[in-house]
Amino acid sequence: MVEALRMFFTTNELIVQFVHGQVFFLLGVMMGVQWVVQRSRLELVRALPWLAAFGVLEAVATWGNTFIPVQAQILPPEIIQNLRFTQLVIYLLNFATLLGFGLRLIEPKVPAWAAVYVPLVIVMVGVAALATTRALVSARDVITNATIEALMRYTLCLPSAALVSYGLQVQASRLVGPLKNERLINVLRIAGYGFIFYALVEGVLVPQAPFVPASVLNTEMLFAQTGIPVGIYRSMAGGVLAWFLFRSLEAFRIEAERQNELLQRQQSLIAERERISRDLHDGTIQSIYAAGLVLDDARHALARLQLSDGAQAALERARAQIETVMQMLSKTNAEIRNYIYDLRASTAGDADLARGLLDIVAEFRMRVAFPVEWRAEGCTGLRLSPEQRQHIYQIAREALSNIARHANATRATVTLACSNRDGAHLLKLEISDNGKGIGSSVSQEGRGLSNMRERAALLGARLDVESALGEGTRVVLTLALTPESV
Repeated sequence: MVEALRMFFTTNELIVQFVHGQVFFLLGVMMGVQWVVQRSRLELVRALPWLAAFGVLEAVATWGNTFIPVQAQILPPEIIQNLRFTQLVIYLLNFATLLGFGLRLIEPKVPAWAAVYVPLVIVMVGVAALATTRALVSARDVITNATIEALMRYTLCLPSAALVSYGLQVQASRLVGPLKNERLINVLRIAGYGFIFYALVEGVLVPQAPFVPASVLNTEMLFAQTGIPVGIYRSMAGGVLAWFLFRSLEAFRIEAERQNELLQRQQSLIAERERISRDLHDGTIQSIYAAGLVLDDARHALARLQLSDGAQAALERARAQIETVMQMLSKTNAEIRNYIYDLRASTAGDADLARGLLDIVAEFRMRVAFPVEWRAEGCTGLRLSPEQRQHIYQIAREALSNIARHANATRATVTLACSNRDGAHLLKLEISDNGKGIGSSVSQEGRGLSNMRERAALLGARLDVESALGEGTRVVLTLALTPESV
């Protein structure tokens, strides 16, 4: 039976190599297309370019095992040497991209730069070592090529595949919260186990080489004992990875559906707030204003009456009561206008942070009798979630409301700026005034400042309040942006 299998697969070796490469090529194309068309906030999408490159490079390196022997029959030995050297470089790139994929999956346990610079350094050192080896040893020596490939599989492929398996388990754990889809989480975990299988057939079963364990456990030994070439097992590993990683892409569809549902709820909320603000403005405020006019007419009518001393005292009490009621109505009117302002400010600029803040500043200008300056720098095309934008809007609204109620200011400035400092993208919102300041009592201020700090904490941002008596107040919100936001 074993002898029959050996004869069959020896005859069809080209087909085995082609299928092996084709499986990984399809994996790379699927991941590449998904990365191009997908715009997701899930961390997994940031790792897709590495996975796509890994699949394509694995296919090209594998197809080299078919292409090079065929070309060796018709091309000079020097060209075949160059092709074998190129194949080793492709293997190096392949395993380096697998390492980059694993490092990207486990962020932020490793810094973001590690996924780029660690594989880059490995490739540079590896290419230099390959070039040196080629210069010192004849590239026609097949044993030398097999030895180098075996070393690369042991030192780079095996640990990289293990790291990817661990990274997929980490990603599955992180997706439990936002997706709450146990079936999808299990699919991602199975893909992680698939990379353990890949590590065994690609990183443990290596070409025969003159050192242990490659001299004992190798692809030639497997073929001799079972009659089945290692390419069959590697094709099976690629098939498992392609299937379950393709299934894991459902995470992006689920996220898109939930984002759409959230957007619909927000649109409904915005419409309801607009309706309430219109009803309050056109109905309640007008009624209060009309009642105030009636009371004002009554007050003037009473002022024209000439009565006896006793009746005059009662008249003055009535006038005082009318004055009190009018003050209460004026206060209620102002509170309702503030409420309408809050409703409109909270729904402003749903898609564009700068536009929304400008709307809030414009509304604020209508409420105060002093100039308010607005500046925006470098935040064009910024992509923030609806929750992030609403927190920033409410912080801005609260800071401006504090200026209107407490600062006794004669001017204010609102600045939105986005910058890149030491590789970190930062968003900074600064709101300042030239009012009386709040001195050392910042920590004892009312609920408004506490709400601002709570919202900043939910954003993962820092909120600084700087103030001194007679020198105004400066509120600064600093938010570190994720790469997909910029």
